[in-house]
Amino acid sequence: MRYSVMLQERRGAATIEDAERIVGGEAMLKMMRSAGWLEPVVCGNRLTLFDYDACLSAWKRVCEEGVSALRSASGQKLAQSRNP
Repeated sequence: MRYSVMLQERRGAATIEDAERIVGGEAMLKMMRSAGWLEPVVCGNRLTLFDYDACLSAWKRVCEEGVSALRSASGQKLAQSRNP
């Protein structure tokens, strides 16, 4: 059995496609990653996995705080990384 298949079958692992479905799309996932609200557990060239529970908690945080809080958090992180 291949390593990537073994990790995907692990309980609690979510691929990028699964994480996009959970959080509401590719743009939301990118904003969550840039804001630091969601970090991958395994990050490689061809394999990126997120913790399923972390995806759910990030989505709940968006529901509680709102998308505007996510946009401002991701914008602040991007601005800080561009202007050291």
